[in-house]
Amino acid sequence: MDTTTDTTTPRRRVREHLARARWHRAGGRYAEAERALRAALRLARGTAGPASADAASALGILLEALGRPAEAEEALRHAVHLYERAYGPDDPRLAPPLNALGAVLHLRGDLTEAERLYQRVVDIVRRTAT
Repeated sequence: MDTTTDTTTPRRRVREHLARARWHRAGGRYAEAERALRAALRLARGTAGPASADAASALGILLEALGRPAEAEEALRHAVHLYERAYGPDDPRLAPPLNALGAVLHLRGDLTEAERLYQRVVDIVRRTAT
């Protein structure tokens, strides 16, 4: 089989990196979690599908929690863009990165934009619950 067009292996490797990152983060090993997420993001950029969005979202949420708002904002904006492109603007998968991006903007003093993002999360959750 020609592995140059086989995307199963890269997708599986991305999922493995994401799982490894969750495991490291749960154990308080944030540097290891960040490395695994950055590796997942690098691999995911070469694959089709939402893997890049998942990796960018997880990385942005981790960076936000670690108090690195500029890096978090970049990763979260990228994640939101990828999720919107893959699923549309109202998909529930957008809620976590939008919420984290709102928190980053709130910390950075952009209260108007933070409030807009928080309201968007509320709207998405309401639509999903009905």
